[in-house]
Amino acid sequence: MSDLSTKDISYEVVHYHTELPFKILNIHKKDLYPNKDLSSVSDVLDHWHSELEIVYSYSGDGEYYTDGIAHKLQEDQFIIVNSQSIHKVISNRTTPYEKLPPTLTTVIQISDSFLRNFIPNFDELYFKPVFNPEEKRPSEIMKDLAQYADGKALNKYENMRLIGLVHELLYYICKDDLSLKDTEMPEKSRKNSDILRKIISYTEENYDGDINEMSVANAFGYSASYFSRFFRSNMGITYKEFLTRMRVKAAKDSLTGTHKSVLEIAMDCGFSDSRGLINMFNKYEGITPLQYRKKYAEVTPLAR
Repeated sequence: MSDLSTKDISYEVVHYHTELPFKILNIHKKDLYPNKDLSSVSDVLDHWHSELEIVYSYSGDGEYYTDGIAHKLQEDQFIIVNSQSIHKVISNRTTPYEKLPPTLTTVIQISDSFLRNFIPNFDELYFKPVFNPEEKRPSEIMKDLAQYADGKALNKYENMRLIGLVHELLYYICKDDLSLKDTEMPEKSRKNSDILRKIISYTEENYDGDINEMSVANAFGYSASYFSRFFRSNMGITYKEFLTRMRVKAAKDSLTGTHKSVLEIAMDCGFSDSRGLINMFNKYEGITPLQYRKKYAEVTPLAR
């Protein structure tokens, strides 16, 4: 999972706590449900990173997609996202806000180079996406690690304790959940994932320009019809929707982080005019860009 307050599309650069080769995040319901209801729910769109991601769920709501396969979240369940796997999170849209736990998931992103020190054939192995341990200990470890989330300052020598906990957690996952990549992920699926990572990265680099499904298909040497089928079958949405949602996400960051006008933001984010941004913003956020700025500018101070 990505840092939800910044970009959550494409390749993600994970920033670690000082001297620790992993990052711990708590995903709170107040961050995903800013209106404290289901009228505006934040999803984490398709992205990838080199880190191994371990997700622990405190509720049975929402779906985690890894390499195009949906895994419904369950309470006390682990989702493992392999290094370079394309993944996204679709938030709960049925359970009332007040019935959701304050913290929805705890996420650990672990450096792939750190893992190679202890798993020599790391690149040949595949962690099964759903991990349901028989022992209680892995859940206890995750709840303990959750106390150190979001860059919390550490006491003297406390980093050694955290590294020990992460090692112990990896022990349980590796002994029960590792298999050869060739048996779990056929060559065709691996090739498709490689292509999709390139398409996502290309879109991230060019979404602010004049691109569309046909131009991206041409850039990768595909016919428009093949590209359309390929993208939708592997990503679950059309390329047009993917591109639009990326542009809306960029506009949200600009609305709360700059003093730019709606027209300027629309042009910066690849929309042809302000009306295009307003229409899509209403569709995905349920409010206008200016209403969004007014509501959240106090939470995210404007740049000066």
